[in-house]
Amino acid sequence: MITGWIGIRFTKRSKANKGRVYTVVDELTTTNRAGAIVKVEFLCEHSFLGQKVNSKECATTIKMGLIE
Repeated sequence: MITGWIGIRFTKRSKANKGRVYTVVDELTTTNRAGAIVKVEFLCEHSFLGQKVNSKECATTIKMGLIE
């Protein structure tokens, strides 16, 4: 299991995202009224035509495309 998610670099497996390197910037946690964690997503960014683009990704996507 990965403990420090911020700063991890990964790629996605689809043809449309081939060659793009994503970097995890923030961890977004959703809780219910009882305080239990319902969902965890990660805010990621990559460069596209010289601009920073943000996207939300799940942990599975990040684990499958880790760059070592």
